[in-house]
Amino acid sequence: MVERFRSSFSVLLATTIASFLTSFTTSSITIALPTMATEFRVSLADVNWVANIFLLAVASTVLVVGRVSDWLGRERVFTLGTALFAVASVAIVLSSSYELVLAFRFLQGVASSMITGTAVAILSDALPRERRGMGIGINVTAVYLGLSLGPLAGGYMTAYLGWRSIFILKTAIALLSLAIAALYLGMGRGFAPRPSMFTALLEAIAVVLVIYGTSAIGTLHGLLTAVSGWALLITWLFIEYRKPQLLHTSMFRRGFLSANTAALLNYSATYALTILLSTYLQKIRNFTPSEAGLILTAQPVAQAMLSPVGGMLADRYNPSALASIGMAVIAVGITSLTPISRETMVTHIIYSLVLLGIGFAFFASPNATAIMNMSPREAYGTATSLLATMRSLGQALSTSIITAVMNMQKDLLTAIKTSLTIYIALSIAGVVLSLMAKQSTEHSKS
Repeated sequence: MVERFRSSFSVLLATTIASFLTSFTTSSITIALPTMATEFRVSLADVNWVANIFLLAVASTVLVVGRVSDWLGRERVFTLGTALFAVASVAIVLSSSYELVLAFRFLQGVASSMITGTAVAILSDALPRERRGMGIGINVTAVYLGLSLGPLAGGYMTAYLGWRSIFILKTAIALLSLAIAALYLGMGRGFAPRPSMFTALLEAIAVVLVIYGTSAIGTLHGLLTAVSGWALLITWLFIEYRKPQLLHTSMFRRGFLSANTAALLNYSATYALTILLSTYLQKIRNFTPSEAGLILTAQPVAQAMLSPVGGMLADRYNPSALASIGMAVIAVGITSLTPISRETMVTHIIYSLVLLGIGFAFFASPNATAIMNMSPREAYGTATSLLATMRSLGQALSTSIITAVMNMQKDLLTAIKTSLTIYIALSIAGVVLSLMAKQSTEHSKS
């Protein structure tokens, strides 16, 4: 009994540290981009690819990584991904050119997909069903802690130790997770057959086209690219439905698809709010980056504090019902930001951010729990990776939406309000889909 508890705790520790690492990587680099632009003599627009190429790599590879993990073994893929992440981080520290940084950031994104595509699946397999929600809640808390600490730690380290120190820290964290994984994770093979590389390539190309096209949706070229990407993505889903290669047959059930689409809409509606508000605070209200960063921590801190509660409640109540409530709170939180102006009280913004954090805490953990509960054991890796694909694709689309709106509307405040309106519509659609997932789970139980 003691040995089983120690093993479960070690699995939770290894996956939680790695989950913290992936979110910390996403949030900490943004503060260092201007410094990197100066060092490598590239424009601020071009240096954004240091962040974007990482997200693009995750979104386009995480699903196939999850399917491969069901074939080769999730623990093997997780451990290899953690090692690859450490190697890529060291390579970035030693890089002397902008092109090399981009190449190794893409590699780091692939490694991150190997972590995010397996961590929750390994947890779900290691923990009993009655403790699964709590474990996922702790894992999600680590993600939000990474998001919370990233900008503050990244800013401090960039200012006093240089931007490369951020990647030295990431290397150390990755090695810690790798050591625990090597000691306590089993390395058995998976249950699923070898996946098709054709369908994997089709899905990856579709995701890239959707993300790139949405960022330039205001132009004919961008519109055609986005439409082509969505058409290719629908084609891929039809092929998978007829003869599953990457997905499991259970994933075409209405409840499962509804919960995953709700996650896509959730991240599409929320991820770029930090970018919006950071731009508003610094460009319109003239706050310093450190002051803006402190204000914006209100949301992830609320998420980190309440995510374990959301996870524990998901073990006792219908997790899809909780996710619906969380999504509704998010919609209210975004709506509360729409009267934003040059005179808006900072306390009002903080209140809205806390509301968003509460909503996200009661959406993310319960929604992930609902998805894992609807998945057969042999498809845990694929289910986790599909959820990670929805998350990273939603994050990229959220950023692409604000990029497209800002290109079309030159007045910053007008662009912010237009983007918020779009995000409200997406969050309301997310509420509807969460309710559909709730009805499906209740119907399956009866």
